[in-house]
Amino acid sequence: MRIGLIADIHANLPALQAVIGAMDKVDRLLCAGDLVGYYAEPNEVCDCIRRMDVTCVRGNHDAYVTGALIPNDERRPIYRTDWTRNVLTAANLRWLNSLSIEHRLSINGTTIILRHASPWDEETYLYPDSERIKEIQLSPDEVLVVGHSHYPMIKQSGEGLVINPGSVGQPRDYTPGAAFAILDLTTKAVVHYRVAYDIAAYQERLSKLGWDEKTRSILSRRRRS
Repeated sequence: MRIGLIADIHANLPALQAVIGAMDKVDRLLCAGDLVGYYAEPNEVCDCIRRMDVTCVRGNHDAYVTGALIPNDERRPIYRTDWTRNVLTAANLRWLNSLSIEHRLSINGTTIILRHASPWDEETYLYPDSERIKEIQLSPDEVLVVGHSHYPMIKQSGEGLVINPGSVGQPRDYTPGAAFAILDLTTKAVVHYRVAYDIAAYQERLSKLGWDEKTRSILSRRRRS
């Protein structure tokens, strides 16, 4: 059984469309939160995910928009928290507010624990070198799927796996493109993918809409050689 994994779409519709177009048929599609925040198509992204019946948990930005969590005041404009709340339809705002912090899915003998950031909360970052990963002791039949860091990751923790599919809408590992992953539950193999889309055209559109340069430029940044 093949499970598609996505996270951190951040209202970037072209990136989400690229992932949907590139992903081969999967038996289940899971999203580790942050559907909104930062970019310009929160309703279109929510509509798309709802239409595809994706299993989602809420991310910290989703919680900022619904008021379940309070964002940093200085970063609130960059996050587009208030703008997003104002443009969301009532139906999409209700849907975001209905999302759980955690899903536990039992599929073919494997328990998939779906959360946004960590087993503890919605704002703790887990990177491949994070010491706190050692605190997560999974059994051989458990997989923890998280997002939040925007860095693709697969790490063994205990006897199970911690997987981050990377960010669909705003990669932070200096590799442009929309990220996702496929988990094969039969073999426990995880493959990360990066899909190209017209980032320059999207940046130009964001510029015309008044988005700040830093938020636009992160979409195309690469490591300096």
